[in-house]
Amino acid sequence: MKPITSYIICSVQRSGTHLLCSILEKTGLAGLPNEYFYFGGDWTWEKRSPSRAAYIEWLFQQTTAPNGVCGFVVMWVYFDRMLQMLQEIPPRKGLNGSQLLDTIFNRPRYIWMRRRDHVQQAVSWAMALQTDVWIDNSGKTRQPRSEPRFDFNLIDDLHDRITAGEAGWANYFRENQIAPLALFYEDIVASNREAAVRVLEFLGTPFPPTLEIAAPTTRKQANSISQEWAASYRKLKANKVSKLAHFLRRVRR
Repeated sequence: MKPITSYIICSVQRSGTHLLCSILEKTGLAGLPNEYFYFGGDWTWEKRSPSRAAYIEWLFQQTTAPNGVCGFVVMWVYFDRMLQMLQEIPPRKGLNGSQLLDTIFNRPRYIWMRRRDHVQQAVSWAMALQTDVWIDNSGKTRQPRSEPRFDFNLIDDLHDRITAGEAGWANYFRENQIAPLALFYEDIVASNREAAVRVLEFLGTPFPPTLEIAAPTTRKQANSISQEWAASYRKLKANKVSKLAHFLRRVRR
């Protein structure tokens, strides 16, 4: 059975989706949102069920709240691959991305989860790649795989990927005339409750005034090292851009 209301949290890595999902789950009104269509490693969703249709049915049964609300997270990097897999569910061939999702998920609503500071986002991504620590859950301390080391080229590449992912989502929304609810990580950190209220109102789900939201289990991972990395990256990037601009001026003379 399809959910009454479904939503897709559209994002790029290290935008705060785990934090948002933790908050929404604790309301008890937004289902159990997570990256159910993740591609990569042992958690690739296509390997977890005998068929695409069976997996969708499992998703609806296991993650939909009693009020009929169901949601999930999708990163831009694997969005196209997810659509390709979903098109294998007959008779879905021939439908474009938004039509396909409308058919399978009962006209889902879109939440665009973003981060204003792309440099800090790239730094966070670089640290997670090096340490293999992606989530900091309260009460659960995981030892990093290795000590993180500042790597300008890695951070610069991730910064470019973040920019490309943001542009990809913007194009998707524009081409399909979708008006998503835009949320920013920095605002969610400032007020968990306000984030929950905005999402539930967007979904058309009343937010009880007396509802108390427990503190999210996901904690902010930024620290003094990430601040130092961000400052170093900005300085080196500015120098590189300045040198390139100087070179181009000389060439054009």
